[in-house]
Amino acid sequence: MSGITKQIELKKDINWLLTKKNNAYSSIIKKSPLCEIINQSAEKSIITVLKNEFLFHQDEKPKGIYFIISGKVKIVKKENQPYPAILYLVKPGDILGMHAVIDDHGHTNSAVALVDTLVCFIPAKEFLEIVASSNKNMLVVMQHLCSRIDHIENKINSRTDKSASQRFAELLLLLVDTYGTTDKNTIRVELNIEELASLTGTSKGYLSKIVSEFSQKDLILFKNNGIRILDIPALKQIAGV
Repeated sequence: MSGITKQIELKKDINWLLTKKNNAYSSIIKKSPLCEIINQSAEKSIITVLKNEFLFHQDEKPKGIYFIISGKVKIVKKENQPYPAILYLVKPGDILGMHAVIDDHGHTNSAVALVDTLVCFIPAKEFLEIVASSNKNMLVVMQHLCSRIDHIENKINSRTDKSASQRFAELLLLLVDTYGTTDKNTIRVELNIEELASLTGTSKGYLSKIVSEFSQKDLILFKNNGIRILDIPALKQIAGV
């Protein structure tokens, strides 16, 4: 897989995921609408993508689809720029690369692991064959793609209808919902101010002002790329949710 470096640990045997020790991973797969497609794949493999390594690069020809079992991934554009644009974050249970495989075009963005991430990879050719083998599989894929379209539309609406402060509050709530928090209410993902600004859709300087404002109001505590949530009801009120 050209999009992934040599530092990846490759496991051809997926049965280890179904052991009692790894039943949490097995549960993630079983809850996926693509569970049957994953189970039908004879060529699937489990890979560990290390922190800051790429699953794939923008414009690269797709090799297959990536089902996230554990970890965190950011989707970026213009990866070679000092501050690449972060489009969104990915959580366990999400699927990457599907639209590029189906349309047979280069990836429109890049995927980078924020932490060591466990992925189930299915080669493009086999994935297409499995999807074409039954109407049920085709329907599942269509539903997934429609869901992605809805997600993109909601994101666009948020950026056009809400202020930067509202979008940042909404982002914080999304991060809490997606990744959870520690016992000290710190979100379980580390993002620097540039990454947060990109996800919010504003400049680093302007977001720094918002972070300072939220901190002064005792809504959050931002330190060493860690975000501690102090007042969720107030954040919900600001976000309008």
